[in-house]
Amino acid sequence: MDVSEVRRLVRDVIERARHTGGERRARNDAANRVWIDVRDQIVVPACRQVAQVLRSEGYPFQVSTPGETVRLSSEKSAEDVIELALDTTGAVPALVCRVQHTRGREIRQDERVVAPGVPMAALTDEQVVALLVEVLPPFVER
Repeated sequence: MDVSEVRRLVRDVIERARHTGGERRARNDAANRVWIDVRDQIVVPACRQVAQVLRSEGYPFQVSTPGETVRLSSEKSAEDVIELALDTTGAVPALVCRVQHTRGREIRQDERVVAPGVPMAALTDEQVVALLVEVLPPFVER
């Protein structure tokens, strides 16, 4: 293959990467702004409601917001955590739920996209509560 052809191909890749990198950064910045609003108005209040119900049922959980995440964590075991966060590492920014639960020495971890196909700005408290209720069973079984 001719060196000039290789150079052209490499330059094309570099130019496309610069262009898509700028688009990705702009998309992630916009998603981050939406996430902050959704976090404060929808996710944190929904997590607090679930934590209050869990506490009243004898399962002490607390809500915290380290960084830009929302954590629902057990007061009995620091390793038992449900975390909601914006993930910008993929092609499209997504709200993800990370679950970590310990049983003895075994640590179980799961990660799933919250409301796939639903724009983050359209996320409702019912969807957040439904997700939390879906991932709660390992934390409340005895």
